[in-house]
Amino acid sequence: MSNAITRRPTLNIPIIVLWVVSVGVGLFGYIFLQGGNAAQADFYNTGGDDYLEYLNLQTQSTIGGMLLTAGIVGVFIALATHARNWAAANVAASQAEIDELYARVLDDEEDGDDGFESTGLGARDEETVAAEAPEPVEAEPTAPEADGPKDPTDRA
Repeated sequence: MSNAITRRPTLNIPIIVLWVVSVGVGLFGYIFLQGGNAAQADFYNTGGDDYLEYLNLQTQSTIGGMLLTAGIVGVFIALATHARNWAAANVAASQAEIDELYARVLDDEEDGDDGFESTGLGARDEETVAAEAPEPVEAEPTAPEADGPKDPTDRA
């Protein structure tokens, strides 16, 4: 049984796209979140009083946080998909080896070769088995002990 894979592995384009998009969205969300937080800090430090600007900065921070979270979730989904595909490929490879082994065993059984004829350990005739069997030993009956009182629950 060889450990070599007989088929050439192919690229899983949707998984690659998921990785790239997830990392890109996560990075964009991080930059957006940091920019919104820095602008909010500057707004507070300068004593800004424009309510619309304040809401825009809060929205930028919120959207940045959501994009960062979406990127992280996308990375986890891509990682889980890779793990599932890797496990399925290993199971398929193991199953192929098991199928090959069963096929060899079944071929040997169909040929009538049970693996014992070549070693001289094939079926034995009844005379040889009977000659090698030990003689049964007869047990001698023993008398019950008369020394002490017998236990009424003893059924010997």
